[in-house]
Amino acid sequence: MKRFVLLIVVMCVSLISQDLQGQDFEDFVRKYTDANGQSYMQPLADAFGANLNSGLFHNAYIQKNGFQLYLGFAVMNATIPDRSKTFKGTTQGSFSPQQTLEVPTIFGKSEITTIDGEGGTTYAFPGGLDLNSLPLAVPHLTVGALFGTDATFRWAAYDIGEDVGKVELLGWGLRHSLDQYLPVKPVHMAAGFYMQQFSVGDVVDASGWVANLQASYQWKLITFYGGLGYENSSLDIQYTFEEDDSRVDFDLTGDNTIRATLGLTFNLGPVKLHADYALARQSLLTAGVGLGFNETVSVVE
Repeated sequence: MKRFVLLIVVMCVSLISQDLQGQDFEDFVRKYTDANGQSYMQPLADAFGANLNSGLFHNAYIQKNGFQLYLGFAVMNATIPDRSKTFKGTTQGSFSPQQTLEVPTIFGKSEITTIDGEGGTTYAFPGGLDLNSLPLAVPHLTVGALFGTDATFRWAAYDIGEDVGKVELLGWGLRHSLDQYLPVKPVHMAAGFYMQQFSVGDVVDASGWVANLQASYQWKLITFYGGLGYENSSLDIQYTFEEDDSRVDFDLTGDNTIRATLGLTFNLGPVKLHADYALARQSLLTAGVGLGFNETVSVVE
């Protein structure tokens, strides 16, 4: 099962510039069927969960009733901080004496770390993928509005062959206008809730949800927007070795909880170009392009 991280990104038309050739998923997991495995994989859950809950809005304007639509895609890029590239690994099994040292995570340096023990024995900690970022691209549809409410959908599915199986992403969300009740115009405000699910065959199951408050202000062709949200994400990695039918199962929770988002949208007629930065423990940049109809205010309200 080749190039584990590459498969996770490729699932939704991912854009990775780093060369992942020669990396084997089985090699990563086989080395860590013990307690070190969760620490090794945890940065993947952090970065992937942050990506999954991003790019969900680019303004907060929702009509009370009427046709409103946006169709496009967003590209999220989680930057991997230095703290996510190493962890404290402890030698396992019969190796003696037991030792703890700083070793690469799945995003760390590719070099194997070896340590000598008694009787000429050697213990090896595997290297990582030597990545500085994890990008992800997803399609996006938002349609409304009814009583100041719109709905968002994400869906993508790919069959990568019998070694991996079907890769599928499914997401949905609801958003409701708040400025229809509050004297805040020309600022627009909304509250949103979104859920995402993702799977790679029988190997990876991921999910995430985020609840946020959104605000935006339109100035000529530019919409300034921001948000404050609470989020949760999880990543479950399961694998069975063919050699001895032993089971590897890592159930990981993303590190992000609170995130603040600031961004802007260029309204070039129906074409929308938007970008934002999310400040959180796992921060990231998001950019998107799409076609939007009735998304802007024609006159100052």
